[in-house]
Amino acid sequence: MLSALILASTASVRSAKAESPAPSASPEPLTILEQLQQACSSEAELAVASSAACAAEQLRYDEGLVSCLPEDANQPRYLRLNAMFDATNRILSHALAFDWTGWSKTLVAFKPKEYDCYAQNRTAFSTLSNALNTALRSASSLSGKVLSRDLRAENIALHTTPRQEPNLTWRECAALYSVFGEDTTQLMQEAFSVQQEGSAIRGITIRWPNPSFADIAARGTKEQLVEAKLALYYLNTVYLDDGSVAPVSAFQFSKEYLSTVTHPVPGGVIKNGWYDPRSHRTRVHTGTDIRMSSKTPILSMTDGVVLHVGFLPIPGNYVIIRDPSGYEYHYYHMYELSTFVKEGDVVKQGQQIGRVGSTGNSVAYHLHVGLVSPDGVYLNPYDLFTQAGIGPVQGQEPE
Repeated sequence: MLSALILASTASVRSAKAESPAPSASPEPLTILEQLQQACSSEAELAVASSAACAAEQLRYDEGLVSCLPEDANQPRYLRLNAMFDATNRILSHALAFDWTGWSKTLVAFKPKEYDCYAQNRTAFSTLSNALNTALRSASSLSGKVLSRDLRAENIALHTTPRQEPNLTWRECAALYSVFGEDTTQLMQEAFSVQQEGSAIRGITIRWPNPSFADIAARGTKEQLVEAKLALYYLNTVYLDDGSVAPVSAFQFSKEYLSTVTHPVPGGVIKNGWYDPRSHRTRVHTGTDIRMSSKTPILSMTDGVVLHVGFLPIPGNYVIIRDPSGYEYHYYHMYELSTFVKEGDVVKQGQQIGRVGSTGNSVAYHLHVGLVSPDGVYLNPYDLFTQAGIGPVQGQEPE
């Protein structure tokens, strides 16, 4: 009987609503599910059954299976069109109603601020990524069917673009969770929203979302975006697919590329501290330190575009620049929030971008240089400096 009520036609619902008497005042009105349960009992009266039919239609509306309630049927066509696309977001929201409590119970030895804990829980984050990918695929398929049905009913021509299958990795889910926690699914709802182009007269084109990891993280604040990216770079670099620690390996740069870089603080001794323990051995060092005096000018090592300028607890004041080859250069611990460049600026090699400081997780004046490959993996800048013949260098680990 419950199934029959949920599949009640719009016409019968409208008729039932018209014939139903005004509900009596009650300090605790019945919920939708309570109305359905009552209607399914053998003693259900007509008025209760009618009310339950309306509740069933409300459930279908809330899940995005119908775009309008009966009382909205006479709305202007353009509003009904907007309502069709709003329904797709409700489908996605319903699909991403994830049981975080149940999932959280599978985490072991978990400390949110320690990257090692995310790798140790690779199985849990793999389960999370599989669940979210499955939910997104299911919601995408269902929303396509619902939109197609509703547009045909309105005699609106439908055009569509190719639909990409979401494929979030366990590292991406771990990085998002490290910053956003249970709000991760809310960000995904926003990032995977279906978009429309055109009009009811010319026809509608559906734009299926295919957001990148950065697109999803960008739904938060700028600081959260950068923090999520740094977490992902770290997880990509330090851990293998099975969650074990990746071995140290050297990267060989091309001669052509080596000719495009220069020393960021000329005269500073470049030290190799790659994979050194940091933060009470809860993470490893993924960059190169160059000890210099306070307020020494920091120069851009390459041409590029300024991606981010800001402050975070570990990097302190930072500037991040992407060069024409897609490599990101990270300059940390600056004396103050840089006033030499701003996000979006195009910079030239040798242009000043900040001053040496000791902000963030730092105990002495120095410049931390980080280098991220186009595929989102930290590379050892010390290898870059030595291969390019840039010095002076010191092979021993930093103090």
